[in-house]
Amino acid sequence: MHAIGIKRQALNELEAEYGEKLLGLEKCTVSLNKILKEKETLEKELDPYNPEGLLGAKLNQARDIINEGKSDLKHSKEVSGQIEKNLYELNELRGDLKKRFNKLNCYQTTLQYLKVIQHIENLCSELKQETSKKDDEKCVTLFANLTEILRLLSDCKVTHLKEHLNESILFWHNVLKEKLAKDFQEVLKQIKWPFLSANFSLVGPMEVNVDKLQLLSEYFLQIEIPRESNLPIDGPSGVLSNFLPPCLPIEMLIQPLRKRFLYHFYGNRKTNRPDRPEWYFTQILTWIRDHQEYVETWMQTVIEKFGLHHLDVKTEFTRGLVQLAAEKLNSELPSLQFDDFHFSHTINEALRFDKELKEVYNYPTCEPSIVVILTQASVLVKWLNMEKKYAMEKMDGILSSNTIEAFDLLTCDVEDLKITTCADAFITLLQTIAERYECLPQPGHRLQFLDLQLELLDDFRVRLLQIVNAEQGDYMETKVPMVANTLHYVEGVLVDWGSMLHYLNLYYYKTQLTGENNKYNTFSSPKLNTLEESATTGLETDSLFMKTLALYRRFRRDILSGLSKAVLIEVRKKSREYRREGWTSMKVGKDFRSLSLTPSACPMFEVLAKRLHQLQKKLQNKLFTAVWRNIATQLDTFLFEDLVMDNRFNEGGALQLKFDITRNLLPLFGHYTDIAANYFPQLIESSILLNLAKGSALLLRETLLALEEASGVEDTRRKMLKETGVNNFTPVMAVKVLNQRTDITVDRLYVD
Repeated sequence: MHAIGIKRQALNELEAEYGEKLLGLEKCTVSLNKILKEKETLEKELDPYNPEGLLGAKLNQARDIINEGKSDLKHSKEVSGQIEKNLYELNELRGDLKKRFNKLNCYQTTLQYLKVIQHIENLCSELKQETSKKDDEKCVTLFANLTEILRLLSDCKVTHLKEHLNESILFWHNVLKEKLAKDFQEVLKQIKWPFLSANFSLVGPMEVNVDKLQLLSEYFLQIEIPRESNLPIDGPSGVLSNFLPPCLPIEMLIQPLRKRFLYHFYGNRKTNRPDRPEWYFTQILTWIRDHQEYVETWMQTVIEKFGLHHLDVKTEFTRGLVQLAAEKLNSELPSLQFDDFHFSHTINEALRFDKELKEVYNYPTCEPSIVVILTQASVLVKWLNMEKKYAMEKMDGILSSNTIEAFDLLTCDVEDLKITTCADAFITLLQTIAERYECLPQPGHRLQFLDLQLELLDDFRVRLLQIVNAEQGDYMETKVPMVANTLHYVEGVLVDWGSMLHYLNLYYYKTQLTGENNKYNTFSSPKLNTLEESATTGLETDSLFMKTLALYRRFRRDILSGLSKAVLIEVRKKSREYRREGWTSMKVGKDFRSLSLTPSACPMFEVLAKRLHQLQKKLQNKLFTAVWRNIATQLDTFLFEDLVMDNRFNEGGALQLKFDITRNLLPLFGHYTDIAANYFPQLIESSILLNLAKGSALLLRETLLALEEASGVEDTRRKMLKETGVNNFTPVMAVKVLNQRTDITVDRLYVD
């Protein structure tokens, strides 16, 4: 198909160029020859073997380029080989140079190492010479050069050199310390240090001696072992490891005092008595009092001159002396643990010593103290056991059945809190325990004593409960009211303690340890709503004493509820005749003011007035308020149900009931409140309904009954009652009260 196409294309071109001329033979021949000639020319040009043709020439050029490329490739391989050879030689040369440089560096390091050793040896030699010449300043300067070398080598990994240098520094430190200490002690003798009662005078040391003392102190500061040395510091170990040794000048000042302390309070001296720890505690405090002012005046300027602003010489001096007492106490306590009395005495004296240090001499709380000895496991357990033992014995004495005075009121009760002797003694006991352990630095240790306090609080509550249960006879003559006062006072104290910083911190630590953050539900009862309003102390915030307070509050409410119940039982008995009065047959008085109290009500009101007066005298004000309110509320319900609703009243009976209530019952409670009527709503409103005019009463009753059958008129019925003065009764209850009227009842039966 391709060949046919070419032929067709050729015919079309011939047709287009020659047209009808192709019909002539001559013209066709000429065209054929021309085409054949062109064909021959093209074949020559395209002949690959013809060097003069276009294709042949191009092929020859390509062959030449290929040959040149092969030549260049060969040359590049030769060059690459030469380069590799040169690189190999270069690497060999570089490795050789590196070895030479490393060797040179090793030589230089060794030389420098030897120079440092030589310099150290030279300094040591000079120190040896200068110490014999007694040139303290030059010795101190040479020692400072040694320490400077150590500082410069701090980042270098030259372990053996550092060990050698540390040994040299330690050696010369001891030599210079011993040398300077002799001079220092001589100066101390000249200024009569330490200041004792025998040599103490108002005339201070000579200024020349003080200057010399300060100069020697400067030397001591310069020969302190540097931190970079990592040399072990001579200091206490074990439980006393927190007592860091003071700076050298202060250590030198403490040495004479240490000698005196060891002389008097160790060995067979009469002053070394384990049962008299206050002797050495007092001696330490006396030394601090007599010397710290001079120490600060002489030494603080020297310390600040060397830029040691973090050091406080008074604290350094005090810590050194406290360490003496701590060492002594630590040695005495193991033998004292078998003697309860002396052990307890020693604990008290140690705590008193620590308290005076901090309050009088401003010893920082962050510094180690004598308390670290008391918080050792064995000592702390013994301490806790002793606290519990003595606390239980004290409580036994406070609440002894033979001690009537335990529930007597304190004479100095200016706020009329009705504080009993046992309540005051018990709170004092708890406060004393808290004062002893609040100085302990570890929260865990303080929490153990807190648990003891909580245990004592619970034990005290149980003991009071046993006392209440054991009481018999007239409750007003028993200890029950005084127990209520005791509980109320303890509650108030615990609420106050719960907001103190000491207990707030312990509450935080305890919640962190146990994850407890629960609010304890307090006891409640529908019958004790009035008690809640006035007598509850209240838990304003969460505290450590939430659970304890809840138990105390419940116990106290039970007692108050029992007192109210006892009064009401007596009132019920005395009111029997009064409730059975002939209310339907009483004569109508001419004048309301001429009426008098119903004779049968006199016993009831007499016992009520008597008991309320006794309760007011015995109970704290808030407790008494809660009790009389509760009595009033229950008395209102009792008289309404057993008197009003169980009897019918004629006009005279209703008027007499109103007189008894408004002129006798309300004034009786009016001694304790200005709104006594608010606590007797049922009796007051019953009196109103029973004393309504007959026509008004009939109209009200019939209206309430008529509207009862209609829907959506409840508000109308209540509005009618309010217009009458009745606000608490429901319409149904109001109708029941109205039905107790004989005039309405008779008329209703007659109509029916």
